[in-house]
Amino acid sequence: VQAVQNFKAVDYPRFDDALASYLAQLREDRNVTLGAVRIAAAGPIEAGCEVALTNSPWRISKAELCAVVGVSRAQLFNDLEAVALGLPHLGPGDDRPIGAFERPVLPGNLLALNVGTGFGAAIALRSSEGSLPAIATEAGHMSFSARTSDEAELLGECQSIEDLLSGNGVVSACQAFRKVGKHDSAAHLRSAAEVFAASGSEPAASRTLVTFTSVLARFAGDLVLATGSWGGCYFCGSVVQGWAAHVDEALFRDAFAAKGKMTERMSRVPTQLILVSHPALYGLSLAR
Repeated sequence: VQAVQNFKAVDYPRFDDALASYLAQLREDRNVTLGAVRIAAAGPIEAGCEVALTNSPWRISKAELCAVVGVSRAQLFNDLEAVALGLPHLGPGDDRPIGAFERPVLPGNLLALNVGTGFGAAIALRSSEGSLPAIATEAGHMSFSARTSDEAELLGECQSIEDLLSGNGVVSACQAFRKVGKHDSAAHLRSAAEVFAASGSEPAASRTLVTFTSVLARFAGDLVLATGSWGGCYFCGSVVQGWAAHVDEALFRDAFAAKGKMTERMSRVPTQLILVSHPALYGLSLAR
């Protein structure tokens, strides 16, 4: 993966404008000629040829991609579908465990989960031939449910899982806990990373971290059960990266594995933090 650049969606009315800006810089810096293009986008791919981003007004189509880039071949992928394509190729140093699971790894599908601007999930399916094609989902829009009194306090804020398990969701949850708990604070926490970093000293931030951990673990475990992803659950995204530095890993693993008759099996499912930079681009580079 080379020549990576970051652009803010709010700075460009259309995706084509951002892409054209990137291509101009790429051609100036490297004098490259492109033969094809692949795009990983945060939204469901419609009939393989168009995507409307879930949390942005951008729309991307294969036809427009070909026109802007000047190629005849283009492919669209969901962003987590692209991440899932890279999971079988992760090597030493590309990920690390979240919590302890010392028992043998079970064969099965692999699950990719992202927590960032939104919540995404995709499955790398283990076929009878041993290959692992990927299937995207929109699991972040499944319904949020409460199991604890703190989670119940968020029912007015959270209709879907993404309403909590996202950057804005973490900030909103912390604000809600401040109101209901009447926690005074001089700090103005504007991002999920700031909330997690303040969890050692701010009561509302601490409640947010524990609640986020429990809900993420429980929901990830549910998705493993639903998809047969016994081979492992892999986490990525800017929010997860900040959370992983402060999480109580024992609490996370307990909540992840607590599935009644399936608890013993779930205790053998690895939970891993992806360390590869730009895992969606990494997965795109390996797509066939």
